[in-house]
Amino acid sequence: MPYDWSHTAIMNNIRDLLTRLVDPASRLINGLTEINEEPQNVSQEAAQDNSTGVPDDGGNILSISATRSEIQHMENLPDDLLINIFIRLPAKQLVQLRCVSKSWSALLSQSSFAKSHLHHSINNNDRILFAFYDNESSSSDPKPFTSHPSRSPHLELTNFIKLPKSGDTTSRIIIIGSIHGLICSHYGYDVIHIWNPSLSAVSTLPPHHIPSRCSYEIYFRFGFDPKTEDYKVVKIIGLTDTLADVVKEWLQVEVYSMKKGSWEFITQRFPSHITNISDDDFVCVDGHDGHLHWHGYVDKIEEGELETIVAFDLGSETFCEIPFPDPILDEKRLKVLGVLGGKLCVMSWYKGNDVFEVWVMDEYGVAQSWIKHHFFSQFIDKVVCGFTSHNEIVMVNADFHNVLYDPISDKAKFLEKNCHGSNSVKIVEYIDSLVWVACVQHEFVDGAGEHGD
Repeated sequence: MPYDWSHTAIMNNIRDLLTRLVDPASRLINGLTEINEEPQNVSQEAAQDNSTGVPDDGGNILSISATRSEIQHMENLPDDLLINIFIRLPAKQLVQLRCVSKSWSALLSQSSFAKSHLHHSINNNDRILFAFYDNESSSSDPKPFTSHPSRSPHLELTNFIKLPKSGDTTSRIIIIGSIHGLICSHYGYDVIHIWNPSLSAVSTLPPHHIPSRCSYEIYFRFGFDPKTEDYKVVKIIGLTDTLADVVKEWLQVEVYSMKKGSWEFITQRFPSHITNISDDDFVCVDGHDGHLHWHGYVDKIEEGELETIVAFDLGSETFCEIPFPDPILDEKRLKVLGVLGGKLCVMSWYKGNDVFEVWVMDEYGVAQSWIKHHFFSQFIDKVVCGFTSHNEIVMVNADFHNVLYDPISDKAKFLEKNCHGSNSVKIVEYIDSLVWVACVQHEFVDGAGEHGD
């Protein structure tokens, strides 16, 4: 396979990483020749053909060249050393490196390498937070989302990613969920995307059933089934009564499988006694462990409004119910579902009260395993939205700013942008990922940053 010289500038990144590795890797770099802008052992014309431009940290374009011998040196490095280097590189450059040689293509295409790279990204990279704003709250703001480094969330990163294109320019993007660097979103109910911003790759899902008449509510969720290693979108439709959001009948549930590339109806329907769903999934952390969760309500005239957790197993594609902890069953208590330390949790408080509790289900599905882990009393005039993957609490203060609170250090960090309301924002944690999407299309809006095409 001939070398793809348009990607040889990436060799410079690898060489820089080699210089940071300890022995014996540091000794291997002695066999690498110095990378010059115009190598002496090639003609000026060849040097121009072998050079390419890449952005430096300041966004300036640098011209770098690499020789054939340098590439051959890199190809001959042991696989374990190459893997140690490659997992530190951005996903988009790794995709380009597959074109360098057959051996590198085979190594970088292994599912085990993609998992190692994902694990490294989750645990070692500085996190970037995306804050997506809904239609109504941001109608006067042309930006549908902002990007913020988690260490300094008051700063805003510009042109970091691109969004999938919308056929309807008046629609704004609505985030369904995010798993392993993939983001699932929709424009209206009919255009749904699964996209990887690291690779500027997007898949448009095929059409799905939407009722042609009557009033209805549609709820989407995005999750990962670790048993089959499949990413799925779950769609629930409830036919509503004359009262807003009160469901009189649940239609057959549809599930999209990214592996199959198609929607399928499942046998079991959403529990019929649930008449309403609180779809307040403000922080996209649900669905990583093979289960999705909804906060459901049951209207009982004699007993008042009862609450329950409806869980969906992405492997068996079945529903079950999980009761809330007994001490917080009071319907006057506000409740938000989340994930803390990889386990299902519920955050609960009385409106206007500064006492805030966090209950964690220690053994999944076992009602008796609810344990009260945290008890806070400094959150008056704040609305709690959920936990990040690093166990920070996401809140909205009285001035409608998003706040990241670390309960261990007892420190709060603010996002500079006003979020317009407690239910108008969706927080997504960006993860550099090699997870590919099926039926890839490159349909992104203009205004690409360094992660764009």
